[in-house]
Amino acid sequence: MTAVQVRAKATLPYLDKHMKRNVFLSLALAATFSAAAQHDRVISNWSQSQMIYNPGAVATGNSDMSFFANHRSQWLTVPDMGVGIRSNFVNGEFKIKEEGLSNQNNFGVGFSILSDQSGAANLTTLSISVPLNYTLALDRQNKLSIGIAPGFIQQASDRSGQTWENQWDGNIFNPGTSVENSINASYATMDLGTGIFFQHQINNRSSFYAGYALNHLIRPKMAWSFSGDKMYMQMALQGGADLATRNSDFRIQPNFVFFRTGNTNSLTAGVTFENTIKEGSKITGINKSNCVNYGVYYRHGDAIVATFGMKVSQFRFGLSFDANTSKLNQATGGIGGAELYFKALMNYKKFNSRAKIK
Repeated sequence: MTAVQVRAKATLPYLDKHMKRNVFLSLALAATFSAAAQHDRVISNWSQSQMIYNPGAVATGNSDMSFFANHRSQWLTVPDMGVGIRSNFVNGEFKIKEEGLSNQNNFGVGFSILSDQSGAANLTTLSISVPLNYTLALDRQNKLSIGIAPGFIQQASDRSGQTWENQWDGNIFNPGTSVENSINASYATMDLGTGIFFQHQINNRSSFYAGYALNHLIRPKMAWSFSGDKMYMQMALQGGADLATRNSDFRIQPNFVFFRTGNTNSLTAGVTFENTIKEGSKITGINKSNCVNYGVYYRHGDAIVATFGMKVSQFRFGLSFDANTSKLNQATGGIGGAELYFKALMNYKKFNSRAKIK
């Protein structure tokens, strides 16, 4: 028996124990890098900030400006993933009122920043966009918004954390061998998205919304190499409602978002329930209400998402947890991602409350 055969035989128990997990993980990573290396945002708390996927939704809420921050950690239970996937997302949105139109129409401007790090190779993504939109009040109950989001994407990886075929000489793995030189360590490209967003209000109590967006409209190139692939255009369709019930302290908020990216589809749908624990001022709006919300969502073929949050005065904060339901749970043990979010809602003092849709 040769030394190579001895080493192989000694490692068989280890391979038997970990091979299934690594196979599933490798397939998942390959699919992530090849089909979604454009790294579209996966955020379970998306219903807290509709502008994440649609520039048409910028500054369409009741507040005149808001700031939203979300942290997501994923696959931390898989040792071979290093730091797993960590995503930090921040956005802000501001209304710019039009003069002479009873403050019913407005422009919206915002900023959106995603910083992401994943894997032992430290693949990092920085995505920055500046969404702009215009909101037209069709009447006292309906509003239509149209937006555009020019942006910038940069991706980079740590070459020292990667392994290549030429580092295997047929007998042993030699990490000292020169690495693949035809792959760029980083690249940067411009991006563009557009979208429309519609709102309908009933009797000052219940409201509905729907949106349609096209992201990566110019199909930017993922220039890891000279012949790098172009990103797929992403279609996003969103909708939901904020429904009053006979109990004035209890509201039901169903939401869904559907994506089509290339030949792949993704659907997330569910419902949030909101209980008011302290009623705010309905006329002056000076005293803000305090609420608690909890919900469950299903990301088709991937995960069940549980959410919990609170609203205290003009601040919202909460968390969510993803439980894997796909075959990937053999590698993750069912533990997908965990998220924390914080949102601040504010008004300009010079605008009176009549500017809001009633």
